[in-house]
Amino acid sequence: MPPQEAVQVYVELTGFATTASRRELADYVTALEDAGAAGVSVSDHLFGTSDGVPRSESVQPVCEPMTTLAAVAALSDRLGVQTVVANTAWQHPALLLRQFAQLAVLAGGERVTAGLGAGWSTEEFDAIGMGMPPFRPRMDRLEEVLALAGALFVDGSVTVNGIYVSAQDLPLSPRPETRPRILVGGGSDRILRMAGRYADILDLHGDPQHGKVAGATMAQARVGDARRRALTTVEELAERARLVGAAAVEAGRMPEDVAVSTQIIYAAFGDSSRVRQAERELCESWAGIPEQELDRSAYLLFGEPAQMAAALRERQQAYGLSRITIMAESGIELAPPDPLRFCREVVPLL
Repeated sequence: MPPQEAVQVYVELTGFATTASRRELADYVTALEDAGAAGVSVSDHLFGTSDGVPRSESVQPVCEPMTTLAAVAALSDRLGVQTVVANTAWQHPALLLRQFAQLAVLAGGERVTAGLGAGWSTEEFDAIGMGMPPFRPRMDRLEEVLALAGALFVDGSVTVNGIYVSAQDLPLSPRPETRPRILVGGGSDRILRMAGRYADILDLHGDPQHGKVAGATMAQARVGDARRRALTTVEELAERARLVGAAAVEAGRMPEDVAVSTQIIYAAFGDSSRVRQAERELCESWAGIPEQELDRSAYLLFGEPAQMAAALRERQQAYGLSRITIMAESGIELAPPDPLRFCREVVPLL
């Protein structure tokens, strides 16, 4: 059996790209290439907010994802580009998919990952007068979107008549030589089954047994997500990944057809005393949970570079981890991870 490829390291670019000039972006792209990063990742939000503060007083600008990725693809001959994830609920998915197709023409489809999602921020839906549908209809529509994306990218044209998405003899234009890969992100059983059927990559979120990710505001939803990620262990993600493999088999695919990625919310470099300090602060300021060790959390890394590399190799063996995204803007009150340091010190050891 051939050896597994090293875990790829992507770097979250959303915050930096929001205010960066072309020159600043070009310099950062070069620095990421030199440091050994495999690609960049952006999220898709209309804005960010702070909980308990009126939106007009707390709005946090964010970058437009597709323009940002196109700029990176033009500035680099190597870095991959991905969304985690683009909100497909605000327009017909064909309009978004053709943007990913154009990126694939520009950069090569092997560098492009089309991360597709259903949207989760009530505030954003309300701000554009749409109103966010309940969970089940959003998931039903996302499944139709993923089915359309797969057919369109593979076959070049599609006719579908779904409840939420329809297309009549719709061609993919432009049509790249190599198609983008399809990513879906989430942690619910429904998302895992979708990934098994349709996705090339699953960005695997925390185990639902550790609470809901919900709230009237973006900040409230982030609290639930933080708690779930803090408490989800490597062993639990391995079990979740097995569900994805079973769904792939049911769909006539192989379990290895669906790669696994995760976000790394925080990386605490240092000795055991620094690690314990970071765990205390993460429990209090990020996850809102009683003080405890977090070394088995699948979304955190602790210790010296060699320890971080060993942890990633363990996760690769446990649940097929193939890609991580270093969240340079994690929303944690602690200083965010230094993605350049991580790439320089950890990537060579993978």
